[in-house]
Amino acid sequence: MVPNKLSNIMRSLGKIEFYKKDEIYHSQHFANRMFMLKKGFVKRYQVTNEEKVIELIYGPGYIFPLSQLYKELFGINQNEENFIYVYQAMTDIEAYSLDDKIIMEKIEKNPLLYIDLYYESGLRIKSNIERLASNSYRDDYKKVAHQLFCLAREFGKKAVVNKKEHIKINVPLNAKDIAEQLNISEEIAASVIDNLNKRKLIKTYKNFIYISSLNLLKDVYI
Repeated sequence: MVPNKLSNIMRSLGKIEFYKKDEIYHSQHFANRMFMLKKGFVKRYQVTNEEKVIELIYGPGYIFPLSQLYKELFGINQNEENFIYVYQAMTDIEAYSLDDKIIMEKIEKNPLLYIDLYYESGLRIKSNIERLASNSYRDDYKKVAHQLFCLAREFGKKAVVNKKEHIKINVPLNAKDIAEQLNISEEIAASVIDNLNKRKLIKTYKNFIYISSLNLLKDVYI
């Protein structure tokens, strides 16, 4: 059972905000506010002087950021001071926005909300563990296949392509997005995606990836 008390608070007390596709926001723009996506997808970047890495992708129903709650409630600073954190809309998005102080007040009055916070944290931990697992493969081909498999499990929906059932990764993805999740070059990511297409393990259409069989894709990296 998915806990919904926190999401219900976001819906009832939050105000709707709209962001255009590709708009980028520094984490400080979100200071002291929490968001829950109603529609669309957002990616969170970690930026250094040398590279840009996608840490997380948020979809409808996801609540973020959680870092200020952990800092205020437990004194845990989850952000590395030497890094810059930014958010970018992968699509046009609608999101509920609410002052994080209201959330903290609600948690203090109703400790059962910690269950919701624990659940939301679990989603982030799972995504990060899967990205780390993808990065643990030395073979870039296996890295990409594993990451696509994980994204399909997290964001996949059934879809029919050429009268055959596929799993559509609802997040609009390109080779650059995959490369920035796995710390590989865009050229390598594009080459792997092209090869998987030729092997008919995946199909790409309008920035979306369709997987013909999760089991066959899994065989690529096992």
